[in-house]
Amino acid sequence: MTMWNLNPLKGFDAREHLDIAFADNEVTNAEKDFLIGLYEKYREGLGRPSEALCAPGQRQGLYSLVHDAYGMIQDNGRLKNLRADLKLLADYCPYCGFGQISDLDHLLQRSRFKLLSIFALNLVPCCGVCNRGKRKKPASNPAKHQLHTYLESVSQFEFLRATATIRSSTGALSVEYSVEQCIGMSDELFSRLKFHLIEFKLQEKYVKQVNIHLNEQIAALRMAYRNGPSELRNFLLATAHAHKENFGANDWRTALFLALAQCEAFWSGGFERALGKAASV
Repeated sequence: MTMWNLNPLKGFDAREHLDIAFADNEVTNAEKDFLIGLYEKYREGLGRPSEALCAPGQRQGLYSLVHDAYGMIQDNGRLKNLRADLKLLADYCPYCGFGQISDLDHLLQRSRFKLLSIFALNLVPCCGVCNRGKRKKPASNPAKHQLHTYLESVSQFEFLRATATIRSSTGALSVEYSVEQCIGMSDELFSRLKFHLIEFKLQEKYVKQVNIHLNEQIAALRMAYRNGPSELRNFLLATAHAHKENFGANDWRTALFLALAQCEAFWSGGFERALGKAASV
């Protein structure tokens, strides 16, 4: 997995999930066939929100039954195995890149798209902060539609950027994250990726993570600097490469270390003051 994208659950059987959830025949076979068709429309449309996926015109009880069936996707519910399998897809939240997996997010909100409540492709393992922080209904503007973690790969682009600066007045480190439009990237995708930073308040969240991560690296930074500023810069570049290999090109850590390698004020010795550490003797 990388931030932004997860590989979907392999070999899941949506019909089997419906049969398990509605083993008492509250939902008819014809209604299950309708739901399977709805799932296929979802897949074909890459999970983008639409009125068709709200599926108006069905009996009222069906919406309530499927909506409430999400309660079975709990640790002791009929669909507990689905929950466990989905949570194993990610080590960290794909929305922010660092949060611990605790929740399943309905990518298309359950309150509006009730018939998608137990569809595996609409369930994304994520952290509680990101799950609680997203909007309660889809944006009407397509340029603000949430990226589909499973169905819309962005791995062909390297778009997440960071800029690092040292404030001359205080010596403090400032890191600003942004999205760059790459060759071949549509304007709409560019807008959606930029909105992702806003939707999940990533700049605000990353400030704390950057401080924690760099302070954990202080011994390695000092060791590299003993051999001169150029060696510290080489260390930053090597760390960026390692993060890219482990977490992907668009991970916040990859972007961070590339930015630090471009910040001469940091690698020429300013890192000590920037991280609030007294210089070692």
